[in-house]
Amino acid sequence: MFVNQAPVSPHSTSPMATPPGFVIFKPATESEISKILSSCPNKQSDSDQIPTWLRKEYSSVLTPTITNIVNLSLSSGNFHSTLKESVVSPVLKKTTLNTEDLSNYRPISNLSLISKITERVVKSRLTTHLSSNNLLNPHQSAYSKHHSTETALLYIHDHLINAIGSQQVSCLCP
Repeated sequence: MFVNQAPVSPHSTSPMATPPGFVIFKPATESEISKILSSCPNKQSDSDQIPTWLRKEYSSVLTPTITNIVNLSLSSGNFHSTLKESVVSPVLKKTTLNTEDLSNYRPISNLSLISKITERVVKSRLTTHLSSNNLLNPHQSAYSKHHSTETALLYIHDHLINAIGSQQVSCLCP
C-alpha cells in the first residue's frame, strides 16, 4: 500500500532533538593565536598603538599576552570597550563615480588587531559547534568554505530542472 505524501523541501526543517547548548568557549591556544596573527595582513587601524608588522615580528613575545586577552574575553563574556571602537573611513565605490555625491561612498570600518583576532577565534568556535551538531543548512553557501554564489545557483538550477523533469509545478521568484 502506498501513502500519498507531499514532497519534502530540502529547505524545510525536520523535527529534531534539541542540540547541545553552547555554554562556554574553548580557550584559544598560543599556537592558534600565533597562526592567526601571522596570517593577518600588515594593515592596521589608527586605534592600534603597535603596528601590525611589529607585532608579527615579535609574536613570540606578544602571543602569550594576546592569548590571555582573548581568553579573558571569552571566559568572562566581556569585550573591552576600547576593542569595540573602530575607525570608519569613506571609500569611493568606483573610481568613475562622482566624488561630490556622498551616496557613492561606502563606509569601511577598521578594527584593532586584537579585535580581529578575537573575532576569528569566536567564528572558529561557533562554526565548529554548528557543524559538529549539524545545525547548518547543507545548502548554505554564504560564509561556507568551498561554497559560493555559483554553487547556490547550480543547486537552484538543478532543483528546478529535476522538478520540471518530474512534471512538478516550478516557480522561481526574485
